[in-house]
Amino acid sequence: MLNARNDVPRLRSVYKRTGRLVVDNVLDTDMANSVLAAAESFRDWRLVTRLEGQHRAFDAAALEAVPQDKRDALNALIAEEARAGFQYCFERFPLYDQMKAGNTPSGALGQLAGLLGSDAFTGLLRKITDAPEDSFIDGQLTRYRAGHFLTLHDDEEPDLKRICAYVLNFTPEWNADFGGILQFPDKDGHIAAGFTPKFNSMTVFRVPVAHMVSAVPPFVTRSRYALTGWLRHGPEPRLPVHE
Repeated sequence: MLNARNDVPRLRSVYKRTGRLVVDNVLDTDMANSVLAAAESFRDWRLVTRLEGQHRAFDAAALEAVPQDKRDALNALIAEEARAGFQYCFERFPLYDQMKAGNTPSGALGQLAGLLGSDAFTGLLRKITDAPEDSFIDGQLTRYRAGHFLTLHDDEEPDLKRICAYVLNFTPEWNADFGGILQFPDKDGHIAAGFTPKFNSMTVFRVPVAHMVSAVPPFVTRSRYALTGWLRHGPEPRLPVHE
């Protein structure tokens, strides 16, 4: 499933020096294309956001049938929360949580879930980041469409013991005009680095570090797909399913 690599020493050196890097050609091409096809046909997305400071999840397909005035009202609440502080709005499927609960999907998404528990994938991230042997990986499938975004934050959650974050991209032919750019601002608020989604590439970055995903503009009709998650200090917990 994973491509063989001979560049791990170089990747480790870059990560140690900068705290972030891009790993190209992560999966074999057939597997990456199968995941993309499965994501494009997947229907069980939940739109996640914050309202009154609390995480909320909505059936994304059901929202499409809601009258426009009610969707406009929800969007206004989402925007109000963004003006006040940390906010996000995108769609997800909690792949890791579902797998741990015994609800692993079939086909390519099931194979992708298997990747999260594989020695090969975990080992690759451990080698790049010099993480301990008891570290493990979680992950969610994400979809960003027009209007979706993730504001500035640093992924620090002491109880979750995150070591690094990763974003494994499954969207071909995406460009900077489409937004959805993983961005890292410097201490002056300027963008020190930005990574445009590239098919079958994986961005890895240290936690905690300030970052955000730029808004996808309204003219974009495509979707940005990725497997996102964290390498975490073990032991691996038994997690409940949550939206």
